Amino acid sequence: MKPRQSSLFLFALSFLAFSALNAQPSLIYLSLQSKTRPDATSPVTVTWCSDNTDGIQYVKYGVKTDPGKKMKAFKNEINGKVVFNADLKKLKPGARYFYRCGSDEAGWSKTYSFFSEPDTGAFRVAIIGDTQNNANNEGFNKTKIITDLVKAYDPCLTLHMGDIVDNGSPTENWTSFLSVTQDLNTISPLMPVLGNHDIQNIKGEDFQKPFQDYHSLFNLPGDEVNYSFTYGKVRFIGIFSGCAQAAEETDQVKYKPGSPEYIWLDNELANAEKDRNLDWVIVWMHYPVSSFGWSNIAGWKENVLPLLEKYRVDLCLSGHRHVYERHFQMKDGVPVKKESSPVFSANDGTIYITNGTAGGNPTGSGGKNLPDMAFTPDKSMYNFAIMDVSNESIIYRVFDQDDTLIDRFVIVKGTDKK
Repeated sequence: MKPRQSSLFLFALSFLAFSALNAQPSLIYLSLQSKTRPDATSPVTVTWCSDNTDGIQYVKYGVKTDPGKKMKAFKNEINGKVVFNADLKKLKPGARYFYRCGSDEAGWSKTYSFFSEPDTGAFRVAIIGDTQNNANNEGFNKTKIITDLVKAYDPCLTLHMGDIVDNGSPTENWTSFLSVTQDLNTISPLMPVLGNHDIQNIKGEDFQKPFQDYHSLFNLPGDEVNYSFTYGKVRFIGIFSGCAQAAEETDQVKYKPGSPEYIWLDNELANAEKDRNLDWVIVWMHYPVSSFGWSNIAGWKENVLPLLEKYRVDLCLSGHRHVYERHFQMKDGVPVKKESSPVFSANDGTIYITNGTAGGNPTGSGGKNLPDMAFTPDKSMYNFAIMDVSNESIIYRVFDQDDTLIDRFVIVKGTDKK
């Protein structure tokens, strides 16, 4: 080899070695796990991808800006990438934790931070949904606008109403979503439920099954499809509504009475009702319980609504329809009051919300003519919600893509536990 060729070859090797050594982890996001004791803080899972598949990787974390504790990560391979995750347990309540992930050999991420579960009962939740990357949300460009706005509110966690992607089959849709939303996901644990676009829609043996990429990339409690967790004095219960429209044609709608998921939800709600450490119960899902037109899935409503009414859930949040809709507070299938009062007593019934869209095409105004509709905007819009929770109240605010306040209501806790 000639001297010049040798120099260029050695330079190329050095550059590749340097690049490999300094390659940073990507697609970093946080999630929450169920805690084993009511007096413990919710464990936080850090998940990331790496192109460096060899060796052990870690999360370094602590309350100082140069974190010293180190947690070994588990790894799982997906389509040529390696996904790492590590659970951070026994966190101090209400503390700001700094963390970075990777290794000396594979490279480290920059340092991020999050706040652990507070012990005061007061915290902030962001609500987004239907981030699907369709023709008008290519590369999740609209979703990026919304999640950047959400990030400015510093939520302690983010609930996602499903339809994370437009087509759950290609891996790149999932990885693109996690890449675009990383700035929010690294400070606020992301807790999604699955929508009809996230699962297999072709009828047959795999109908309504989540794609493997979802299970490989996301680390959520339980079976990751129907799951629950406690944060503060709130029990959050996420349920999987499947592909309800197509499922109704073949009598395969989820949560049929007597099914395993129905029994699970019945037990979850019964236990939450008996738990004296809880002030609130919030259920979130993709398909709305109350809707109209093609989104009105009678079988889904017939299966789920009796349980929600039996235990008088405080809030039922959904997506699917790309409009924001707030229904009257409901009890036993009828509005408690036919007025859009901004203040409600938790003891009176359940408020049902359809959370619109954080990326999928807005579809006009909502169901103004529904007999239980309290408020829906006059124009179509992208939107998100911010929910401030305390022991005494839930303050729910809705904003459009310009960060303009669209709706606000408050639920106050009564003197008696429901």
